[in-house]
Amino acid sequence: MSGQPFISEVNVRFRHCDPAGIVFYPRYFEMINDFVEEWFDKGMGLPFHTLHVGRRIGTPLASVQCDFSAPSRWHETLRQELIVRRIGGASFSAEVTFFGPDGGVRLKASLTIVTVDLDRMRSTAIPDDLRLRMREFLIAKPSQ
Repeated sequence: MSGQPFISEVNVRFRHCDPAGIVFYPRYFEMINDFVEEWFDKGMGLPFHTLHVGRRIGTPLASVQCDFSAPSRWHETLRQELIVRRIGGASFSAEVTFFGPDGGVRLKASLTIVTVDLDRMRSTAIPDDLRLRMREFLIAKPSQ
C-alpha cells in the first residue's frame, strides 16, 4: 500500500530574496519548516501547537541534506511536495521537493525528524495516532 504526497504552494516574497531577486538559501530552510508545520496541521490534522504545547512532544530536525537545482525568484509560486520515506521508532524521514512554475525542481531536501518528550528533553516513541497519520504519506524508495 503506497501513500500520497502532501502538496501545497508557497509564494516567494520580497523577504525571501537577496539583492539579486532570488531566494537566499537560508530562507528555503524557513520555507521547509513552515511546510512541515503545515503538513502536521492540514495534512495530518495535528497542529504543532497541540503536539508541542498540549501533548509536550517536540519535533526537532536531526538531519537535513538539501540540493538546490535552480534559483527561485521573487513573486513566483512554488509547488511543495512532502512524502514520508521511513517511519522508525522515535524518528521519521521525509523528502521535500519544491517545483517552479515551469515544473522544474528547485530544491530537494531529505529530512530526519525526531519525536522528543519536551519535559525530559529525550527522544520518545512516535505516538501511535501520529504514526498512523504519517502512513498516509509513506512512499518507500524503490529498491536499488
